[in-house]
Amino acid sequence: MRAVTKKKSIALFVIGLVSLAIAAPNAAVAEVTQADVDYTTKVSALVQEFSTVAANWGIAISSPPTLAFGSKWSKYKTAATKSSNAVLATVAKMSALVPSSAFTKSGEALKKACAEYKSAITALNKAIVKNDTKMITKANPLVAKASKDYLAWTKAYQADMTALNG
Repeated sequence: MRAVTKKKSIALFVIGLVSLAIAAPNAAVAEVTQADVDYTTKVSALVQEFSTVAANWGIAISSPPTLAFGSKWSKYKTAATKSSNAVLATVAKMSALVPSSAFTKSGEALKKACAEYKSAITALNKAIVKNDTKMITKANPLVAKASKDYLAWTKAYQADMTALNG
């Protein structure tokens, strides 16, 4: 009786392996849809836009004048606010993207990163406008967290792309 059960188990195991081998190539490569292509095209354009506005934002906020009054300070605040608004506009566009079914994991990660950037940039810009060093100190870790979440999104997006392209 024991030998028959063992043979049945082995037979079922072999059948399972054969079924897996037949199904695996079909399961591993997903079919690319037009929605996938449209989404990745939009993501690509917005990532380039984000890179540009984020770099400009970093430059705009990086060199505050030593005195927090006068024309230099006013020019600095104006540039910081303008560049912050540009980043926030791009972040809003990225957050509004609706991922195709192949990008559900990375789509959620992108929404999280966008929410973090919105919070961080808003807080930092408010601190700059008010010239409040305590608020700036509190906002800086938010920017770091947003950047970390953005990096996590890029990894998730790459994983989704790899899965889609097989």
